[in-house]
Amino acid sequence: MKNATFDPSLLTFRDAVETDIPFCLALDADFQTEHVWQMTVQDSNDDIQITCRKQRLPRRLESQHVTVPYRLELALRRDFCFVVIQDQAANHLLGFVTLRIDETSQVAYLQDIVIDRAFRRRSLGSRLVHVARIWASEFDLRQIVFEIPTTNYPCIQFAQALGFAFCGFNDHHFTNREIAVFFSLSI
Repeated sequence: MKNATFDPSLLTFRDAVETDIPFCLALDADFQTEHVWQMTVQDSNDDIQITCRKQRLPRRLESQHVTVPYRLELALRRDFCFVVIQDQAANHLLGFVTLRIDETSQVAYLQDIVIDRAFRRRSLGSRLVHVARIWASEFDLRQIVFEIPTTNYPCIQFAQALGFAFCGFNDHHFTNREIAVFFSLSI
């Protein structure tokens, strides 16, 4: 399915329903990278310095975006955004995005964005982020914060290309204790 095709006029961006979850989990979320972001923190008396550095790996890393099934179930609630891309001609899903709201800070956290590997590099991810921005503006949110593992360098590049700016990190953010870097985009 390397050269998978679709007719852009037959794509539907719609709210997910419960029966979409198994199909979202079945999407090929694997990625390859030859780089990661290395985080260094130097903490002295009155000064904390954080360095984020692109680090070349000795060999290509094969990895996968981990989609947590119960988070997809939670994302079906009204105060979440869970949008899928459906190819009407083939009647299957090509990708999805999920966001959760922090009402206190008026921020949406972009948790998942997955495009099936066979359909990447065709602006579908950018279109999902556009839909997410519209959704966030309808909720009068200030910004979207994108949560990305430091090992997902292609996703970091994607976020930066869309205008997201680095705004922080967390040492053990993900369930696998991987470091998350955060990028924000104003609404």
